[in-house]
Amino acid sequence: MSTTTITAAGGLVWRKSAAGAGLEILLVHRPGYDDWSFPKGKPERDEPLPVTAVREITEETGYRVRLAHPLPRVDYRIKGGMKHVSYWICRLVGTETDFHPTREVDELRWCTPRQARKALSYEHDRDLLDTFVDRVEDKRHTTRTLVVLRHAKAVSRDRFDGPDEDRPLKDSGRRRAAELVPLLEAFGVRRVVTSPTTRTVQTVEPFVTTTGELLEIDDRVAAEVGAGAVARSVDALVATKRPTVVCTHRPTLPHVYAALGVDGPPLSPGRALVVHHRKGVVLATEVL
Repeated sequence: MSTTTITAAGGLVWRKSAAGAGLEILLVHRPGYDDWSFPKGKPERDEPLPVTAVREITEETGYRVRLAHPLPRVDYRIKGGMKHVSYWICRLVGTETDFHPTREVDELRWCTPRQARKALSYEHDRDLLDTFVDRVEDKRHTTRTLVVLRHAKAVSRDRFDGPDEDRPLKDSGRRRAAELVPLLEAFGVRRVVTSPTTRTVQTVEPFVTTTGELLEIDDRVAAEVGAGAVARSVDALVATKRPTVVCTHRPTLPHVYAALGVDGPPLSPGRALVVHHRKGVVLATEVL
């Protein structure tokens, strides 16, 4: 007998409580099910789950958010199969909402963790809440974000007559660069740093064009740079509060990982490692 597998994505959106002590978590009420849960939804065609999470939260609640520390995936049975929901801790981008009740979500509620536990309709959501509370105790809800990006696919050396630093992206690389725009936006990237080569600049160019962020060139993350220079660049990147992307090269990745103290993956062209860190300590990573 065939079974159905449904994927979805959402988040635990938090804010400091109005009273100034503790925090509050955002819940949504779905009239079709008469239940209280966390905002989430299914991806559109070919939509990456981080993008789904941000879009669905905004559509259901009217709040703009950015993704922070990832939470465990929640798996539960539905009629005829399984549902897999990816969640992130989410931070508000601004405090305003343009929420309007709909047939999908007709009410929002900000709750303390204790209030949320009583209101949530499902055990798997209460389990996720417990995980979030544990993350809060470890201060993981306030992590900073660094996206380590390998440049997208470039024209091969044997097909390009000019200097290596001028090699541009292939058409497939340009498409990947465009695909990165909503992914970087989902993690709230506000600082863009890149090696000076054409292929790295072109990888982040669509994001810069779309968002208007300033493009910073850093020779210390170029392809033929030593570990010491890379470490100095990484130290500066980790020190910034703004979610940051740094676009670099395959030979440089091991130096970046060493400076971060992580055992990172090799990364295919156009792929990235999202690093969630606090006070210089990496607390979680995920591959985009």
